[in-house]
Amino acid sequence: MTILELDRISKSFKRGLLGKKHKVLSDLSFQLEAGEVFGFLGHNGAGKTTTIKIILGLLRPDSGQISILGQHGATSEARARAGFLCEDVGLYPHLTAEEMLQLSGELFSLDRSLIKARKRDLLELVGLSSQRRLRIKRYSKGMRQRLGVAIALLNDPDILLLDEPYSGLDPLGRRKLRKILLSLKEAGKTILLSSHIVPDVEAACDRVGILSGGKISKFLDLREIYATKTNESEVTARGINPDLLRASVESVDIVLEREEAVIARCKGDHALQEALSTIYRFGGSVLEVKPLRFSLEDHLVQTMAETQGISDRAAIEEEIENLLSQP
Repeated sequence: MTILELDRISKSFKRGLLGKKHKVLSDLSFQLEAGEVFGFLGHNGAGKTTTIKIILGLLRPDSGQISILGQHGATSEARARAGFLCEDVGLYPHLTAEEMLQLSGELFSLDRSLIKARKRDLLELVGLSSQRRLRIKRYSKGMRQRLGVAIALLNDPDILLLDEPYSGLDPLGRRKLRKILLSLKEAGKTILLSSHIVPDVEAACDRVGILSGGKISKFLDLREIYATKTNESEVTARGINPDLLRASVESVDIVLEREEAVIARCKGDHALQEALSTIYRFGGSVLEVKPLRFSLEDHLVQTMAETQGISDRAAIEEEIENLLSQP
């Protein structure tokens, strides 16, 4: 079932004293299926937030059509079945998490008994049960974002729109939020995840659309990418001098050197066999051997190398930045 469909959406804004028009979206088209987590990947300023505002009915497109849950346009009924988390969550600092959820539930016109049950379950989901009576002004950025997720889920939405949800979070906050999103994915929620950071999109999404020049320049199915085999493996070993591996194996990179373990990345089966032989020959022990899967970034790098003839890694990374930027 198609939950969301955008068909040739265009939007321009006037800029400067002369009011010159700047086109942000140009014939943008994509759709989300039920239970799908779609990564909306693009550089800051590419038009991701503008797109979400159009989906929610906060902006009108200059042209094009939008369908939400089978209804034409962002109707009030369709909006009532959507959840939204913006980059900077607007919360009342003098309220507690419980009070903020209560207020939000009343604004949704939810039954009081339902609000009470949903508050308990959602605070547990986002890991804020023990801080439920703490005033929001004492919350960290990560805690505020997690509370924002709880509010976005309060009406049990059919589609969840997340606009740069990881923005400003430290590594621990990012990890906690990622865990929440993965649990929502497992529960079958339909999610549009907007971000400019490749690893954040890769961690939770099934499919990715790269927004560039006001339209989707490329669609990528991450399940297909992950199914692609690489010719690289990682070996985790103990009791081996990494310099011996470097000297004995031609196609090996040491990616981690610690007293308790060494992680070596081997390119090809021959390099893997040489590395294992060297480790055993010099009295080391192998803790783990695992094949490396293709990542979204690997796919972007390979695409650049194959289609544009670029072999230098730095040049490829610059091209990826350009791909995610507006022209």
